[in-house]
Amino acid sequence: MKTKNDSRTKRRVVETYKGFDIIKVIVEYFHKSFYGYEYDDDWVDRRTVYFDFCKEGEGKKSSQAYSVYAKNISDCKECIDKFIEDDSLYFTDEEVRKYVTKPNHDCGWAYGYDSLMKLMKQHQKADKRMKRLIEDRLSDANFHSEAGFLSQEDYVGFTDLVRKTYKFCEKFEIYTETMGKRIDNPKGLEEGLKMVINDFLKKRGIEDTDVKVNFVENW
Repeated sequence: MKTKNDSRTKRRVVETYKGFDIIKVIVEYFHKSFYGYEYDDDWVDRRTVYFDFCKEGEGKKSSQAYSVYAKNISDCKECIDKFIEDDSLYFTDEEVRKYVTKPNHDCGWAYGYDSLMKLMKQHQKADKRMKRLIEDRLSDANFHSEAGFLSQEDYVGFTDLVRKTYKFCEKFEIYTETMGKRIDNPKGLEEGLKMVINDFLKKRGIEDTDVKVNFVENW
């Protein structure tokens, strides 16, 4: 006989409060035993009970619930009161998927200079609720320092961190051919190239560069 673990979730509206439905959620974790050609429910191992809320009339749509995991109805009502005062405190499962988990999945939870600066510009223009979702997206991808700067609306600090941390690394190769005489001062050429390249970049507004020139003989 084979067994496997499974769970089922039961949801029902138990009360309406200030335009929101309070939902009682029961999650049962149980074992299923394999008899012949199918699994039959065996026994419930444990049960978890908590309360969420949603806009009135949306109780049957789990994606529209604000997951607060309140211990009881009284605590859930307190969450609703706080949410009425500040609607950026909680988000529906649908909102989290749309603005946090799906974008992170699509980019592989990876961000660089361009994508981070794009998020910062979106954050600057967003309302309080969307600002929090952008911050949660970065936190979900382990960009906690960047999320912290945005939560404080410290865009200067955010930009400075991103510029220093996510630099553009590019490689260029220069080959020289001389007839009858070698370049007699390779180190001098290296330093001269660094000066020329740095000056070239600065004239185009690219500061804080780190140019490295390596001499390779007889390539």
